[in-house]
Amino acid sequence: MSQSRLEQVRLKLDRVSLAFARSDPALGQIRVPPVVIGAVGGSGTRALTQVLRKAGWFMGHRVDSRNEDSLPMAWFLSKWLKRLRDFPNVDSRTLTKARSDFDRMIQVHRRGIPSWDAPWGWKNPRTMWLLPFLVDRFPQMKFIHMIRDARDMMLSDNTHFLKDHGYWMLGPEWWRDLEAAQLELWQWGNKRAAEFGERYLGDRYHMIRYEDLCQKPAETVTRLLEFLDAPKMNLGPLIDGIR
Repeated sequence: MSQSRLEQVRLKLDRVSLAFARSDPALGQIRVPPVVIGAVGGSGTRALTQVLRKAGWFMGHRVDSRNEDSLPMAWFLSKWLKRLRDFPNVDSRTLTKARSDFDRMIQVHRRGIPSWDAPWGWKNPRTMWLLPFLVDRFPQMKFIHMIRDARDMMLSDNTHFLKDHGYWMLGPEWWRDLEAAQLELWQWGNKRAAEFGERYLGDRYHMIRYEDLCQKPAETVTRLLEFLDAPKMNLGPLIDGIR
């Protein structure tokens, strides 16, 4: 069995095991609000996660090695994204169960955090679709919104989100024109996230263009660190490898 195939099997088993992961109340004592990275899938968010790790943010140990996505958050989003899409217009029973699962996955994600005061967060592109729910749980959270050129996204091979959710987001005929569906998802998702971020998060919302990160990494990362109120640090190691 190839190495990539073994990794896929490992990830599937890990996701299944998360359903049985136990809560850890100690890890639920959160003093520092999280930094959350979201986008339309395939926008280049992995590079941002690596920057934050180098800058001292705890972004979780239980992640997909291929893209740095938080696996606990992936489990939560796979289970609850559709049912929470109209939050806060969700029935109380569903919301109680979702909040319980979310808090448990947050605790799993935070295992290994060096201290209660350590800056932390997570990356999972689909997080973007549940911003109202996240802000309800973490009113002081910061959100980093990555946007990539629509032309690249239309032609992207990364269609996992579309295949999983296209039928209820775009309608049952979405598959007839894959490029048009990709563009519609890009427009709708980014517009929705930007409008919510600007209205409800204000200066705790930060948009980054993927092209700016690649073409002007020092300038883009400097603005990111200012947004995060991070101490001054050497940019060299942070931007090494960005392309």
